[in-house]
Amino acid sequence: MNLLFTVVDVFTNQPFAGNPLAIVYHEAEESLTLATGQMQALAREMNLSETVFVTDWDWRSRRFTLRIFTPSTELPFAGHPSIGAAAWLAGRDTMRESTSQSIDLVERAGLVRCTAQWTDDAGHATLIPPQLPEQSGTEAGGKVAAELGVPVSALVGDVEVWSAGMAVHCVELDQPGRLAELQAPALGGPLGSWELCCFAYGPGEDEITARVFPLAAGIQEDPATGAAAVALAGRIAPKMLRDRGQAHVAIHQGAAMGRASTLRLHLLGAAGRLEAVQLSGEVVAVSEGRWLRVPSGD
Repeated sequence: MNLLFTVVDVFTNQPFAGNPLAIVYHEAEESLTLATGQMQALAREMNLSETVFVTDWDWRSRRFTLRIFTPSTELPFAGHPSIGAAAWLAGRDTMRESTSQSIDLVERAGLVRCTAQWTDDAGHATLIPPQLPEQSGTEAGGKVAAELGVPVSALVGDVEVWSAGMAVHCVELDQPGRLAELQAPALGGPLGSWELCCFAYGPGEDEITARVFPLAAGIQEDPATGAAAVALAGRIAPKMLRDRGQAHVAIHQGAAMGRASTLRLHLLGAAGRLEAVQLSGEVVAVSEGRWLRVPSGD
């Protein structure tokens, strides 16, 4: 099997920043016949926060099927693989006839509609998530504060659980500087089944500083997390859309890991009610290669 991969950095225009993503595909742009266990083994070998496999190609309708894996599990939806894959697909030779491409990604959580463009070794993509974020519950902040190593008084309100394809526990902190003080919760600890997004408003207007701990996916901390950003849109909409119909929000993440990232949300709604959300970001290619060996199947 002529199995290739490209590594791109997502939510940045600078190589070796943002969140790296491996895109695995067949050299002839044919459907992949890899079993689930083989994909999981390859993702574990790459050891990035996510590896995405382009399992089916339909150039006529510009629809592509993706499967997304962390080193330990498969995800139904993830923002940084979707943004990275959409931008990279826009740069394939058969899609260069226009500067901006409409691309549909079929993921386990549903259809992810994207627009993307690619020039030379860099690009940009915008996606509409498979669903609007919905709140599914709240948690008291005491346990969370203890695991993060900050006083309960540093938390603003309850911990709210929001999902736009992946459930995320959203934790608001009282100031951006507080993010640097957080200790990363332990994998397998009391919060080990959570996807934890800690955020604070600022430093500027329509800016948010965030750190994300995708513990449920077996990752202690992530430098840029699109699914968490889209889920967070539900949490911040009442404030961001209170007196206006739309807001452009920049989320700064990854600085604590030395991989600064900027995720951009476009919120649409009225009177604090979210009616639509888009996520966008920049992408830059950093490497490409060929798999010399493929693990055995399930």
